[in-house]
Amino acid sequence: MNSINENNQEYEGIDLDKAQAVLKKNWIWIVIIFVISITSAYLVIRWTKPLYESTSELKLDVEANASELGLVNFGENNNINVISGEIELIQSRLFFNKVIDNIDLNISYFTTGNVLIDEKYQNSPFRVKFIVKDGNVYDKRIYVRLINKTKYQISFDGEDVSGAAEYKTGELVSTPQLNFTLELTEHYDENGESDYFFTINSRAQLISYFERNLVVEPLNLNANTIKIALQDFNRYKARDLVNAIDSLYLNYSKQEKTKENKQKIEWLDNELREIESQLEDYENYFETFTVENRTSDLNEDLKNLILIINDIDSQRLSIKNKSKDIKIFLKNLEADKVSEVNYEQLPRFIGENIRLLNELFLEREQLRLSYSETTFALTKKEQEIQSLKTAISKNLKELYERYQTHLDELIKRKAVLQSDFEKLPGKNTEFNKKQRFFELYEEFYLSLMQSKAEFQIAEAGTTTKFKILSSATLPSQPISPKKLIIMGIGLMAGLVISFVFLSLRYLLHNKITTTLDLEKVTHTPILGTVPKASDKMHDTSLIIDRRPKSAVSESLRTIRTNIQFMMNSGKEQVISVTSTISGEGKTFIAVNLGGIIALSRKKVIVVDLDMRKPRVHLSIEKGSNDKGVSTILINRHEVEDCIVNTRIENLSYIPAGPTPPNPSELLLNGAFENLINELKKSYDLVILDTPPAGLVTDGIIAMKKADLAIYIVRASYSKKVFVKTLNRLVKAHHFKNISVILNATARSSGNGYGYGYYDEKGIASKK
Repeated sequence: MNSINENNQEYEGIDLDKAQAVLKKNWIWIVIIFVISITSAYLVIRWTKPLYESTSELKLDVEANASELGLVNFGENNNINVISGEIELIQSRLFFNKVIDNIDLNISYFTTGNVLIDEKYQNSPFRVKFIVKDGNVYDKRIYVRLINKTKYQISFDGEDVSGAAEYKTGELVSTPQLNFTLELTEHYDENGESDYFFTINSRAQLISYFERNLVVEPLNLNANTIKIALQDFNRYKARDLVNAIDSLYLNYSKQEKTKENKQKIEWLDNELREIESQLEDYENYFETFTVENRTSDLNEDLKNLILIINDIDSQRLSIKNKSKDIKIFLKNLEADKVSEVNYEQLPRFIGENIRLLNELFLEREQLRLSYSETTFALTKKEQEIQSLKTAISKNLKELYERYQTHLDELIKRKAVLQSDFEKLPGKNTEFNKKQRFFELYEEFYLSLMQSKAEFQIAEAGTTTKFKILSSATLPSQPISPKKLIIMGIGLMAGLVISFVFLSLRYLLHNKITTTLDLEKVTHTPILGTVPKASDKMHDTSLIIDRRPKSAVSESLRTIRTNIQFMMNSGKEQVISVTSTISGEGKTFIAVNLGGIIALSRKKVIVVDLDMRKPRVHLSIEKGSNDKGVSTILINRHEVEDCIVNTRIENLSYIPAGPTPPNPSELLLNGAFENLINELKKSYDLVILDTPPAGLVTDGIIAMKKADLAIYIVRASYSKKVFVKTLNRLVKAHHFKNISVILNATARSSGNGYGYGYYDEKGIASKK
């Protein structure tokens, strides 16, 4: 009983025999899947246009900022900011426009193909000079067919140029879209391609091209290196564009550096001109004073007083200059021109804020290259600038007020000293006053001249802020398609699809195919197997007399022998044959098993109890079903009247008779048991062909009357779940003598010689 319960459980784990059977049955599909996968991968490689990438490597000089501004290296964060700013500059529309202005990308030439097109970069057989009249012509394909060296056709409306007008090469052509001249180049070949097209590239399309294909990224932040990479279907074009970008970036950086130095020098020149004018006035005064007074020496008595007054005047002049600078700076601060003022004389904390403000201005300008005015990043940067400007303005105004207060104090103090000084000769006093101012202006003048010289030296030695470590490479291999990867994907796809396919077939394979499958789901004894007949029987299912040496007949003889061992007491005379559903071959087994036993000189009768779907009378010789079991059980006919003899001696059958409304109730009355007992008196063996046990209860009633119950399972037809019906019957009704026959097995089933020892016509075929 435990073994039967085990059979009701799902079989766990991988069934290797089942997997082998699924693989053997579906191997051709696996081959097809792999062929399709590999072919698809090949087609992808064949029809995907190769994409090339050219790269260059640049090293940025982060510390190359003007040392004259007192900037120092603020560590790795400063490096990141500078590198990020330069990357954004190279990827900005401003820089793309400079590239477009300096490189001839206005027109592109292509050859037409069935699948792929090829750009004729620098090797086009013709060149077009044009003036655009209609902006709609931009980015549209204009098709050209070169007829010969002197003639060509051109179409603005489609690829078909066969009906287009002909023009002469070198001749000016005027159309509503543009005026143009087409000239042949040294790459023209009369035997080469004749169909081409070209596009006049708009600036927007070119900018979009660079945005899609140009990649600038940092390589090593510690080494301050970046990589410029550009992808294109033409490797020569990719290389040339990267080289052009490197050169333009070099020139642009140098121009910006030179422009910065020039602005500083211009400011110094303006200051020097003003001071020179003051010094010239003082020199004229001293010259006149010396001529008129014939001396320039001061009295010893005035020295101490003069020193004090000189100091006060020096402080006043310094304060005035500083106040003047503050006014100028406040004015420039409102106009965002803080870079034009020398703020080194200001307090350090204000100078530091001004330096930060300059950096914010530069960052804002870089953001404007990449973003619109309403962008959050730009708005936030503008807020930072306004906040810092407000703080600087407030600090400068407070400083200006302190200067004015100090200046008032100095004026008051000087007034006291001046009162004493006025007692001295006026000429001597005026001379000393002029002398003091002259010395101050002269010192300031020399300081500005030194600064100007430093800036001029810096301008003369201006270099770029980066170095080209590696020029643009000419790619030898495309970056896509990756042939090995695509083929690997094709193989992997074949493996995955095959695995999924086989897994689904494995999971969906829920039918009994071999005795091994049967043994795994039930412990009911297997009486034997019957191979599938090679030819379909059209007239009768009884074949053992017509094909005595066929595989089916041999298998039934084996089953007959096994039945003898199971019914060895000699008292058992009734065998029931049933199945789970119709179509599993129970009637075929019943009539042929009866026939093979009848050939052993035993009287056998087959009783058709499947009154709902009678088949015995059709399976033997297509007899009548007007009377039979149903009429016997209702006492309409006698048993002897319903027995039909067959062409096989000792084999008879009783048909099911007309279908009654209550087959189960007929089998439950005493008449059915009387029928069995009466037949047992006249026949050695009674075979009951019962209805399917999985559909109706009639078969179970008949099985209880049998000495041996045979359960038919059809290979590759009966599902494994059907065997649960058998196990359930054994458990519920305590059948002791029940066995299974596996019907319609493959020709290779069996042991030893196999059922192929004889062919269907009784002729020996193999051994």
